[in-house]
Amino acid sequence: MTRTIIIKISAAAAFMAIGALLTFGFLSHRGGPDSEYSRHHNAHHRAEHMGSGGAGHEHDEINMPGLNGRDTTQQEVDDLKRLFRQHEAIERQVSLLPNGIRTITASQSDVVRDAIISHVTMMVTRLQEGRNPEVMIQSPTLDAIFKVYDQIDTEIELTDTGIAVIQTSENPDVVSLLQTHAAEVSDMSDRGMVAVHERMTSHGH
Repeated sequence: MTRTIIIKISAAAAFMAIGALLTFGFLSHRGGPDSEYSRHHNAHHRAEHMGSGGAGHEHDEINMPGLNGRDTTQQEVDDLKRLFRQHEAIERQVSLLPNGIRTITASQSDVVRDAIISHVTMMVTRLQEGRNPEVMIQSPTLDAIFKVYDQIDTEIELTDTGIAVIQTSENPDVVSLLQTHAAEVSDMSDRGMVAVHERMTSHGH
C-alpha cells in the first residue's frame, strides 16, 4: 500500500545509494593532488593502514570516514552510516524498464525507513541543485549521473515502509547509467561495506 504523495522532478535521484546508498561502490579521485579533497582522501587511507605496517586494507567500520564528502551534512553522513550498518534490514526491488528503472527501497524498521527516505530526498535536492557530494567511496557512475541529470525524469512515491523511485531518460547511454547504478546500490544493500571494499580492490585501490 502506498501513500498518494508523488513528486515529479527532472533530476537523477542518486540512490542509492544506498546507494548507494549510496552510492557507493568505487573510490574516485577528484581535484589535483594538492586539493583539499585529495588531502582528506589520502589521510583517510593512510589511517586505515596504521597498525598493520601497511599490509592489508583495514577500513574503519566504526567511524566510516569514507562516507564524508566535500560538503556533506552530518545528517547525510549519519543516514549513510545507518544504512550501511543496518543494511540487512533493507528490502530492495529493482525493475529494469526499456527507458530506465523503477526501484522500491523499504524497511520494516522505522529508523532504517526514515534514513532511506531522508537519504533519497536529500540526494534528489542535491541533483536538482547540481551539488555532487563527492563522497569518498562514491561510484563513478554517480558522478556520471550528475553530469546528465537534466536528461533524467524522476518520479518519487512514498510507501508505508519506504520509497519508490522511477527514473527514465530518452538517452540510451543515460538509461545504462541508471541501471548500472541501481545494481550497485542493490549490491550494497545486500552486502554492506563488503561490497564497497571488493569493488575498490577490484579497481586496483
